[in-house]
Amino acid sequence: MTPDRPYHHGNLRQAVLEQATPVVRDRGASELSLRELAAAIGVTHSAVRRYFPDRQQLLDALAVEGFALLGARLRDAVESAPGYRAQIHSIARTYLDFATTEANLAELMFAHKHGAGGDAVSESADAAFAPMLLVFQRGLAGDPRSTSPERTALIFFATLQGLAGLVNCGMITAGQLGGFIDEAVAQFPQ
Repeated sequence: MTPDRPYHHGNLRQAVLEQATPVVRDRGASELSLRELAAAIGVTHSAVRRYFPDRQQLLDALAVEGFALLGARLRDAVESAPGYRAQIHSIARTYLDFATTEANLAELMFAHKHGAGGDAVSESADAAFAPMLLVFQRGLAGDPRSTSPERTALIFFATLQGLAGLVNCGMITAGQLGGFIDEAVAQFPQ
């Protein structure tokens, strides 16, 4: 161990996550290297491996953090909008903003290649989308014409995910999303 690469670091787990986030954001998860992260932080590779024994565990931890970030944004979107229809619009705008500006992180979050951390990723995904489900549960309560709120929320999410994919692959521009959001929201029960 050399003096310029100490084994000990204050909160190494968090430092690794903070160093890995911009790599994923800018270059994608495939470019993530535990050795490069260790060098950038100034610790040994073995120090990083104490917290992330393999690359997949780091990817799972990043996915959990990504879902926590998304969940906070969706909660804020729901809380800042008055009423069911406004909340659906707000959720759509918020999710699409996240999925298009954080495209590489969103791709990682939904990769479904999760290892031992798969349960934590699933739980964080459920928590992230709970605000969306709650909006549909409240908005569709007592409406005999509607399908289950869970099914409606899933179809709504699939619509948003499809729109995000179209933006991320260049088929539509982010500037066109407003019209697509309006049309998508209009498809769901009032």
